[in-house]
Amino acid sequence: MNNEKEICDFGLHSGESYRDLPVTFLNWMVETDHLKSHIAKNELQRRSMAVQSANEVSKNS
Repeated sequence: MNNEKEICDFGLHSGESYRDLPVTFLNWMVETDHLKSHIAKNELQRRSMAVQSANEVSKNS
């Protein structure tokens, strides 16, 4: 799923892209099994993969 186009439509972060939401908010969505927690899970996974990729690049530099 492409979270770049997914926009949060509820609460404090309504109108913001999921890519811009704080990790704490995404974790809350997952922990409470929010209706849209699948989007939060995807975004958390995307961020984790980005960190892993950056770490690999820095190790190989």
